[in-house]
Amino acid sequence: MSFSRKGHTPQRQVSTIGKNKLKVFVFSFFFLIFAQKLSAMNILIIPDIHGRSFWEEAINDVTEHRREFDEVVFLGDYFDPYPTEDISECQAISNWERLYDTLFGTYLMCAPVFLIGNHDAHYISKVFAAKATSSRKSERHLHTIEGIFEDRRRMFQVAFDTTIGGKKVLFTHAGINRGWAERHKDLIGTVSADSLNLLTKSDEGWLALSDVGEVRGGWAKTGGPMWADVSEHYDADGKPYAIDGYDFEIFAHTRKNEPVINASFAMLDAQRPFILADDCTIHEYSEADKLGL
Repeated sequence: MSFSRKGHTPQRQVSTIGKNKLKVFVFSFFFLIFAQKLSAMNILIIPDIHGRSFWEEAINDVTEHRREFDEVVFLGDYFDPYPTEDISECQAISNWERLYDTLFGTYLMCAPVFLIGNHDAHYISKVFAAKATSSRKSERHLHTIEGIFEDRRRMFQVAFDTTIGGKKVLFTHAGINRGWAERHKDLIGTVSADSLNLLTKSDEGWLALSDVGEVRGGWAKTGGPMWADVSEHYDADGKPYAIDGYDFEIFAHTRKNEPVINASFAMLDAQRPFILADDCTIHEYSEADKLGL
């Protein structure tokens, strides 16, 4: 009997070794898939909407699964259309409802990120509205738009960050400049998406978010992440920078015909969608086919 037990031990050892090898193979296989997924990360970016419908092609491609993105980030300002663009306040509200229904009427591979812009903040916070409201804030449809934000308050945030192409990237509506971060360092601490999002939890935080810089006709030296002008993201020598702790920033807010893109930030308020590719480069959505998306 003792011989029989000893005789079977090698077989059990071989069986155990085989199972361990299989486990290692399965782990390695799925790890490679996961790693490949991370390295191939792509983000769809929708800048200031203001009632415009330029988002439709890109978002329909996502919801109908013609293209896949790891994140879809909206940079804020969903309402308050420009008078010169012949979009009414009612049309802007209908445009938002259509966007919402399109996104949440189907299964998505990722949860969309909705950032807060200055044209959203003055409907969300009375503190912000008292200090930094925009001249285009709707009075006729005030309660309707306030209700939209109130009903879906958890959807909206000040900032979002991620790592892509080995770079840490921060998304906000208008960007973070050093002057504003220094001015409110006791309140914010280290600048991060989490610390910026916490600002909406207090009146003091909303006051910091409502800073409007001199270049925009405000009283502060520089504006905050809701109001900063793109010109406020250059140092004294005229060199662009990303805020400390990040390699790259993406924001909108300063309306231009063409985006402003450099090695430190991308200002994308150019009335069309963009793609942040897996090597941390910015592309027009029209280049999606070239990117293999």
